[in-house]
Amino acid sequence: MIILKIAAFFLCLKFGVSSRPLELQFVCDSYHECLDEKSQLIQMCNEKSRKWDQKCAQKMKSDFNGIVKYEELIRIELNQCINEDLKGRNQSYIESKDKNRFCAEYLFNRQNTDGDCAIRIARLQNRCDAIRRCCEPAVRCEQQAMYSENGRTLSGLKEEVVIKMAECAQHEEEIRPHKPEDSNSPKKQRKIKIIESPPFSLCLKYLQCQKDAHQMRVNCSKTSNAHSIDGLDSDDLSSSTWQNCKSSLEEDFYLMNQRREEAFAYLDKCVPIANVTREFMITDRVCRASTLKDKKPRKDLLNCHFEVSRKRKECALLRDCCVQADVCERSALYAVISDEYLLRRTQLRETLDSCMNEATDNGNLVV
Repeated sequence: MIILKIAAFFLCLKFGVSSRPLELQFVCDSYHECLDEKSQLIQMCNEKSRKWDQKCAQKMKSDFNGIVKYEELIRIELNQCINEDLKGRNQSYIESKDKNRFCAEYLFNRQNTDGDCAIRIARLQNRCDAIRRCCEPAVRCEQQAMYSENGRTLSGLKEEVVIKMAECAQHEEEIRPHKPEDSNSPKKQRKIKIIESPPFSLCLKYLQCQKDAHQMRVNCSKTSNAHSIDGLDSDDLSSSTWQNCKSSLEEDFYLMNQRREEAFAYLDKCVPIANVTREFMITDRVCRASTLKDKKPRKDLLNCHFEVSRKRKECALLRDCCVQADVCERSALYAVISDEYLLRRTQLRETLDSCMNEATDNGNLVV
């Protein structure tokens, strides 16, 4: 049916009838086809570029099957919502000539499929976004599906799978067999060398590592879910529900981040003057010489959760070289600041979830 409509449209172009209004149902059907094409392309590209996690993906087959199940439920909900919206409209065509011309440009002009995966996905994403503007019910129906019970379940499953995959990939890397080396070789001896008197520069390195790890986690959270509490400082205007909830929580978000900054500031002041003369735990620590080396960036592309996990592991090794940090982090004042930060973060997450869910439930009420 869609192929026949496309052929009819080109016939109209051939005979100069380019102003013929586009049927909304046809536009929305084309939008769904674009989304399906993009999904298939992303899956194909992931299979080519992420060979490192195929073993982990096989172990988590049931988790991925669950995601596919809920994605199909969301797809059904979205189609039903759009079809019901279209049936309730007085007009079934795009009446604006300018909008009609804009939509036809993206509907019937197929884009170049050359280039690597990133370029092809970006081009297809641009096309889908344009057609989405032409399918008027799409934005509202997508938001409704996203915040429905199935949508929230799907979002939780995806976040859980990303974390599991990162942990599995890290485990696989750690147990990967390496070429055996002579225990008497200089390289082996350098690898296991221990620093008996760690320099204070490692403390400074640890403090910076903690700040970097925190920022990486925040950025990863925003990337994984634009409507998470870490995204409350974004300029996202795609959802009125999100905008309303974000506005009501700006002060709580500011206070939460203020406590986090106070915790970092406390350590910056405490670590240089910490008294470690009575700290006997330093004898139980193992400060490896490898912490003095700067970590080289990985050449292979990993997801952000895996990168955050690697960064936290790096910070943990640096902490073993800074007994002053251990003294300050076990102090009563630092505990108060950290506990308040965690409490505010937990409360803010619950309030945000409640606000988003309440707005969605109210929007679904039938009057």
